[in-house]
Amino acid sequence: MFSEPMPLHLIALFARTSRRCRKTVTKSVAHLDLTESRWRVMIHMALLGEGCTQQMLAESLEIEMPSLTRTIKQLETAGLIKRIVDENDKRSRLLYFTPMGKGRMNDIESTLAALRDEVYAGISDEELNIMALCINKIEQNAVRLLEAN
Repeated sequence: MFSEPMPLHLIALFARTSRRCRKTVTKSVAHLDLTESRWRVMIHMALLGEGCTQQMLAESLEIEMPSLTRTIKQLETAGLIKRIVDENDKRSRLLYFTPMGKGRMNDIESTLAALRDEVYAGISDEELNIMALCINKIEQNAVRLLEAN
C-alpha cells in the first residue's frame, strides 16, 4: 500500500520539483537573455505550433491574458516573435517566430536537451515512462474533479 507522511504529500513534492526544475532551466538559458516567463512562452508556442493565438497560448500556460500580453510584447520588442492579425477574426492575433526567434528556439532546445540528461540522471527510460504515465493520470483525475465542481 502506498503511504505518504501527509495526505497529498506527493502533490507538494511535484510542486517543489517543478519549481526547482523551472529555476534550473532559467539559470541554464540565462545566457540567451530569457526570463522564465519568456522561455516558457517560447516553448509553449513551439509546442502549439506557429500561428497559434494568444488565447490558445494563455490556456496552454494557464496564465491570464494581461501577463501573457506583457511577455509577448517583450519578446516582440526583442525581435523574437511577431503578431499578425487573424484574417478570420480581426480581434485575434496569431503568433509566429521571427528568423531570430527560430534561432533562439533552437538554442533553447539544445540547452534543454543537454540539461535533460543531467536532470534525469540515474533514472531509466522505463522509470521515466511510468512516472509520466502516473503524473498524467493524476492530472486527469484533478481535471475531472475540477470540472465536477
